Amino acid sequence: MTRENQMLNSKVSKAVRIAIAFGAASTAAFSASSFAAEDKSVKKVERIQVTGSRITRTDMEGASPVVTITNEQMTSLGFHSVQDVLENITAVTGALTTQSIHGFTPAASSVSLRNAGANRTLTLVNGKRLVQYPKASGGTSTFQNTGNLPTEAIARIDILTAGASAIYGADAVGGVINVILKDNFEGVAAKVKSTGYTEGGGATNQFAFSAGVSSDKLNVSLFLEYEDSEVIRASDREEFGVHTDKVPWTERSNYSSYGARISGPFNYTLPKDECNASGFFFDDANSRCGFDRSSMRDLKPATTKGIALTTFNYQISDEHELYGRFQYSRGTSERSIEAMGINDVKVTIAGDKATMSLDTDSKTFDKSTFWGGQFASADFVDGKYTVIRRLHEFGPRGNETTSTDHGFNLGLQGELSADVTYQFEWAYNNATVDVLSETYATRKGMFEFLSAGDNGFNLLKPFSAEDVASVAYVPFENNKSSQNNFSFNISGTAMELPAGAIDYSAGVEYTKQSFATNSDTESKKGAILTTGGSSGKGERDFTSVYTEMRADVTETLVLNAALRFDDYSDFGSNVTPQVSLEYRPTDDFLIRATYADVFRAPDMQRVYGDPSNGFATVIDFKRCEELGGTPGTELAGYTECHEHHIASTTGGNKNLKAEKGHSINLGLVYGTESFDATIDVWEWELDDMVDSVSSTRIAKEYATYEDNITRDAAGSIVSVNATAQNLSFSNVSGIDFDTGYRFDFNDLGTLRFGLRGTYLLNSESQLDSTSPVRDELKDYGLLPEFKLNASAVWNLEDIKISIFARHTDGVAGANYNSLKDSTTNKANGGDITVASHTVWNASVKYIYSENVNVLVGSSNIFNKGPNADFSDASWPHYPRGLYNANGRSVYAQLDVKF
Repeated sequence: MTRENQMLNSKVSKAVRIAIAFGAASTAAFSASSFAAEDKSVKKVERIQVTGSRITRTDMEGASPVVTITNEQMTSLGFHSVQDVLENITAVTGALTTQSIHGFTPAASSVSLRNAGANRTLTLVNGKRLVQYPKASGGTSTFQNTGNLPTEAIARIDILTAGASAIYGADAVGGVINVILKDNFEGVAAKVKSTGYTEGGGATNQFAFSAGVSSDKLNVSLFLEYEDSEVIRASDREEFGVHTDKVPWTERSNYSSYGARISGPFNYTLPKDECNASGFFFDDANSRCGFDRSSMRDLKPATTKGIALTTFNYQISDEHELYGRFQYSRGTSERSIEAMGINDVKVTIAGDKATMSLDTDSKTFDKSTFWGGQFASADFVDGKYTVIRRLHEFGPRGNETTSTDHGFNLGLQGELSADVTYQFEWAYNNATVDVLSETYATRKGMFEFLSAGDNGFNLLKPFSAEDVASVAYVPFENNKSSQNNFSFNISGTAMELPAGAIDYSAGVEYTKQSFATNSDTESKKGAILTTGGSSGKGERDFTSVYTEMRADVTETLVLNAALRFDDYSDFGSNVTPQVSLEYRPTDDFLIRATYADVFRAPDMQRVYGDPSNGFATVIDFKRCEELGGTPGTELAGYTECHEHHIASTTGGNKNLKAEKGHSINLGLVYGTESFDATIDVWEWELDDMVDSVSSTRIAKEYATYEDNITRDAAGSIVSVNATAQNLSFSNVSGIDFDTGYRFDFNDLGTLRFGLRGTYLLNSESQLDSTSPVRDELKDYGLLPEFKLNASAVWNLEDIKISIFARHTDGVAGANYNSLKDSTTNKANGGDITVASHTVWNASVKYIYSENVNVLVGSSNIFNKGPNADFSDASWPHYPRGLYNANGRSVYAQLDVKF
């Protein structure tokens, strides 16, 4: 029996599990009925490309676990974008989203598969690597932006939840996301979708237009999309408690101490009436003039996005086809955060003199008249004072990010013989990100303003609009990245075996990548108050040679093997093998096993980037203990124990090595026409991982990182250096499972239930060979041990009802490890874990006619807000990588075909 006929009769291949990611209704491309209808006299069945292999095959289920969701399911299950889909995959352990408004990349999104990190999760479009986002996460870690991908042009999304460096090269450690676009689209279609939130803000409108024409040899398709989304402000979500810095459920939260006050040998705060009248907020609990930063913060930025994508294919002859794709996208994002809060101005009192300083600039005044007599009181004894001020008159710090992507793919593919196919493709992509900021000031300009004249300007007094205009500064930055790839591949059958055949695929690729980032002059010097800048540029090229083989050892056993050689211009070469087995003892049952080496090239920003200057808020454990305080509990007159603002620097390291490791997957698959189930046990481990130690960790583990810390004369942290380095290792293991059952009720339609989950067994890392092993799962927080999705889809004639639920297990809080041994947890804020979280979506689709569909639905129908992190004193009081504060959305969609 040939493998084609064997697979044709296999129930595993019949139960092609297109909706496996969410256990949704099966809409398999090759259903049982379609196979049964095949003419049995036809020996050759259609072969398809499956994510995770370059060899075309007749069965969808193979040695590597792949979950798939179609365009139809994206909509019916309540997802509004590609990023929305990915965040709801159970194998996704965290996400970088537009909620990260204080970060380097508030306009971009990405996900982390199996806790490998966004930079170790590879994203492809039609099997080709997506260009890297020009602006690195945290200023150093490159990733691929999933927030700017089209939705209407997508046929399906495949998620390979296993390492695949032998197939796709670097970065495929935690897994691979492959976005498959529609092909050979014909006709004209339009979609209009409107989404609103019951808590206000965030209203989104989406428009899509698709057109395709075909002749005997040519197909040309056009996809146009536009989307605009309103801002969601923190003040819009009072229901979820994110509208304020101080929340009632934890004593750890506090209003910002950066209002209007002076700290030093004598502590002074603006009186309550004057404080409130001047636009600050008097914090009665701490008897100081502070500020509620949340009044100025956005939860989700306002965005617009436009995408144009054209595909074509031309049949040159029966054996050869020319194909291509051209795309252009442009998006904008506008976000605001709280006004500048500074503690950079120092005043030294010595006798009758007051010397004001900011960095290396200083000026001495008469103490009695300086700043209108602010320091004239005898209470201001000799010593050094810090003036702390929220510059709210400047308004919220805002930036506008404009992202532009354009590129093309041109290819030629066909048959060289009856058993050999080929593909040659040229792919070029370019991305730019421009960021324009506002309501900032230079350090030099502020010093000159405050020290002007004989007595200077009192920093605690109100700024007029003219004052603000005289010192305001507008920083900007430009970021670019590009990727040029040439590839050639041949595939075919090497020889026939008694049980089937040996199929192969082999090819070569050449890729050139570049990046450049540049900031205005003042930002690069670190001369802007409360923000930094970065610059750098670099390029690399690499050549890859690969081969893959699939052999029918027996009628029930298939052996797969792959080998890839990558030669990089900047760090050397790497050889990556992979081997897997597929064993089918019966038509219903598959046992699979895969071992794969994985690797990741160092980020170019980490290798070639100039030092990036930024700011962080930490607990200065060493100084706090010296002052007699308790870390995490505010100490009157000091910031070191609770909210200590410092400068941070990250920079390039040209001595970085590649990360190398392995990925293992063992799985069972069972499938019939009405029931399917899988379970996979997996592990990945990576050595020499490149990362920057966080400012928070450096401050906590000060004995280990003292060389990275700069302290002032009093012993308080002023700045930290967090340059990237090769860490020792990380190891993550877990279990993925899913099952689905389909009921056929005849005249009452069909009902499908599905369940899919991920359970983490272990996640640990070690900074270096002398550091203790960190238990990321239990001690270091924000990593869910268990995630579960459930769905039910009922199809009844012209109506389709879909229900989807997502459950996320409780996690240890962000500061769990720092506080877990404390005996004052109950007295100082309660629990230090985050409770479990469940969200429900529902939709109803009505097929009015063959050409008109109407869909209405709601995501988060019970208006579930994010669960609080009681260990974290910082706004927004919940882990943004796991949850959002969008609340309930309702939407309506109209699809029309012409």
